[in-house]
Amino acid sequence: CRNYKTIKDSMSKADKQYFYIKYLQIKRIILYLSRFYKNLNLTKLAKFKRFTMRKITFAFFLFICSQSLYSQIWFDAGLKGGYGVDFLVNSNFYNDHHFSPKLSFGYMYGGKVGVNINDSHAITVDVTASSFEQKFIYTFALDSNKTEYSRSMGFNAVNIMVLYRKTTNASYLEIGPEYSIINNTRFSDNLTQEKNAGISDKLVKSYYSLVFGCGGFLAGTENFRINLGFRFSYALNDLISSNGKQINFPSVTNYAQYKTSNPVTAQLVMEFNFDLGYFTKTKCKKKKIRFLLF
Repeated sequence: CRNYKTIKDSMSKADKQYFYIKYLQIKRIILYLSRFYKNLNLTKLAKFKRFTMRKITFAFFLFICSQSLYSQIWFDAGLKGGYGVDFLVNSNFYNDHHFSPKLSFGYMYGGKVGVNINDSHAITVDVTASSFEQKFIYTFALDSNKTEYSRSMGFNAVNIMVLYRKTTNASYLEIGPEYSIINNTRFSDNLTQEKNAGISDKLVKSYYSLVFGCGGFLAGTENFRINLGFRFSYALNDLISSNGKQINFPSVTNYAQYKTSNPVTAQLVMEFNFDLGYFTKTKCKKKKIRFLLF
């Protein structure tokens, strides 16, 4: 409220009219968002699959428009890379003494473009390439020697994330949806002598995830920063396709009830951010909009 009064007192009559028009536009945006989210039912997975990235991105940009009235928007870009733990979550694996996941690792690299509403709030669009791996150790119940065999599955993916980032002092929190497109699948098993065999028919073509991250400032200058943090992602839908479900892939056990397999990653992420510039209006009567570099 204090900021609102300060802005209002410093406005001319023309600016107050402009402010009122923007106020009405924001009300329309809020009304649209309330209707938009009212029609969503995220508890049903089938409906969530139809909740496309286009709608998510559009909702974020509406949020940007509503905030731009009170602050100077500026843009940045960056490069990032990460490495960490991969895990395929399936509750059937926890109760199976003959089929156990092993600690596995994957990587990520890519870039981002950020729309900074002010020094505290930003929307970032990340495009990354990643690798997911999951290794297993298994035995057979009828084998008295308890011979152990190993198998592994993995894939590469192209990921698109639209994240909200909150920055406080030298630290940040980020959260948002991720859409992953699977490619270059692989499967190996030392019992069947398979090595890097394709399994694209056993996995879905794409999936959605929820991403959460945190970190802080490591080093940098006025317009260049190096951040170090952690990023966690959890897939919201099953990784296994209908063909894979028929053979209980990737397990060798026939379970009484099928359970979904959801990829999870936890990575240490380093990013290099560069401030680009911002849009501003000239003071002349025509008030042209220009983009100024930092």
